[in-house]
This record gives sequence, C-alpha cells and structure tokens, in this order.
Amino acid sequence: MARPREFDEDRVLDALTNVFWEKGYEATSMQDLVKATGLLKGSLYGAFGDKKVLYMKALAHYEKTHIQAGIDMLNSNVSPQEKVTRLFDSVLDGVKKGIFAGGCLLCNASIEMAPVDKAVEDSVNKTILRMREAVTIALKSKVESADQAEALSNAIICSYFGARVLAKAGAPLQMIIDAQTASVKSLAIG
Repeated sequence: MARPREFDEDRVLDALTNVFWEKGYEATSMQDLVKATGLLKGSLYGAFGDKKVLYMKALAHYEKTHIQAGIDMLNSNVSPQEKVTRLFDSVLDGVKKGIFAGGCLLCNASIEMAPVDKAVEDSVNKTILRMREAVTIALKSKVESADQAEALSNAIICSYFGARVLAKAGAPLQMIIDAQTASVKSLAIG
C-alpha cells in the first residue's frame, strides 16, 4: 500500500516554479529542485516525474497563479482602459518589487524551450492565447467589431509580454510606462 504524501503540493509547485523561473530549464539541476522543495530526489520523481514533467507542472502552476491573476484582472468590472492600465501596472509593480528580475516564466519558456520542445511550445501558445482571449473579451465593449478587438488585443498582448521581457533585461521603467500609455491610448477609438 502506497504511503500518503507528506508534503503540501502547492508549496512544492511554488518552489519548483520559482527555481525554473529564476534559472531556466537547462540551468536547473535536480539538486536545485531537491534543495528548493526539501524533498528527496526519489520522492520528487515519485510524486511528480522527471525534470521535464516537473518543468511542465511548473509552467501549468505559473499559468494557474500568475497568468490567471492577469485574466481575473481583465474580467473585473471596470472600463477597458482601466483593465489595460491595471494589466501594465502589474508589470510596473513587479519591476519595482524585483519580481521580474528573472523575467516572466512564460516568456522565458517561449525563448528557451518552446523552439526545441513541442510540448512546451504548445503550453506557451495555449497560455498566450488564453490571455489574448481575455484581452479581446475585455475590449469588446469598446470597439466596433470583433476584428478590431482582435487586432487591438494582439497589439496589447505583444506590448504586455514585451514589457515583461524588457523588465528582465533591466529596461528603464519609462519604456514600460510608454507601452502602457500607447496601449491605453489605442482604446480611445470608441
């Protein structure tokens, strides 16, 4: 009979996510994951799987926590301009708190692993499309057509994720503020 798990799965997923977020997939060793989670290597493998499975679980956990927070923000009961402002404010606040020193795990995965791993590519694309759909829905009341909402959503998503990448690169805050301002001004059409 298998023993019940004696650890908090969400805490372990947070730890795994943070290690992959900070170091990336290739630079993360199993020893890093063992140290971060406090689990033995066998327990980690037994509960979650190999390094690749751990990485995919970290990406899913990141989507469930960080990306979902952005989607929830876009579903709030404020104007489309305020939704986009708040979305970029989350990046600006993250920069000020040092959260994006390691970049965005999703952006990092799209650069490091998506070009060489189909499962990661699919996961990244699915998450970006979820976010874009949330932006499109948030804009529908402000624009005249579905095509216009989709085009604006594409531009906002590119600016938003671009801001997250630039935050990792240490770009000046003003660049992100300018991206925010341009994205909000693009909504002054209705």
